Amino acid sequence: MKKNELYSAVEMPVELWVNDKILTTFMCTPFDLEDMAIGHLLTRGLVKDISNISNIKVDVDTYQIFVITDGPVSNKLYSVPEFVLSGTSSVDKFNDNIYKVPKIRSDFSIKLTKIIEFAKLLEKEAIIYNTTGGVHGAIVAETNSGKYFVREDIGRHCAVDKAVGAFAKEGLNFSNAIISTTGRISLDMLLKSAVVQIPVVSSLKYPSDMGINLANHYGVSIVSRILSENPLVYTNKQRISV
Repeated sequence: MKKNELYSAVEMPVELWVNDKILTTFMCTPFDLEDMAIGHLLTRGLVKDISNISNIKVDVDTYQIFVITDGPVSNKLYSVPEFVLSGTSSVDKFNDNIYKVPKIRSDFSIKLTKIIEFAKLLEKEAIIYNTTGGVHGAIVAETNSGKYFVREDIGRHCAVDKAVGAFAKEGLNFSNAIISTTGRISLDMLLKSAVVQIPVVSSLKYPSDMGINLANHYGVSIVSRILSENPLVYTNKQRISV
């Protein structure tokens, strides 16, 4: 096979500006950027609701996203870049700011077969993931309406942010939603779901021990190996009916 025939995943630095100040630079796959910006602001707790965003513009020439909000953005609910340690089984090792997210107290429940259906849609519609294997995919679905949004990115966090942002733009209810991802469910991925109050998170892979502990703390159900013959329900099993 010739070199120019080899598949590769696209990666590009994209700046997010909020109220005329640069907030962060993503290393991401440069499409669905509006969705990604909205999802990032929501999953980091920087805005409480999409209605707090008054204007958003994507400059496709400079790979910059410009967001204007109604009033100043909030402080991040949590920060994880400093959390370098792994292998611990206790969230007590970490800063208390990972406990700032409100717990999920809804009585939401869903059949395991339904979660599998949405995960199969992710597998089917994640075109780049299936072509290159070099990106991650995520789906956020509302169980009442059946509406869902599949997004992809070279970064698993960005894929989740894109799917969350697309979902939020439709004005749908996160408390009746699930998320499935091709990436592992780690501490920071679990926090993203908890911030927007998504009660069920599933993955093609396994969760980390920190993801499990925080899911127990926040009331999030984790289902791993969702497309295997034997999916595993790790936390808050009362939400998942077989």
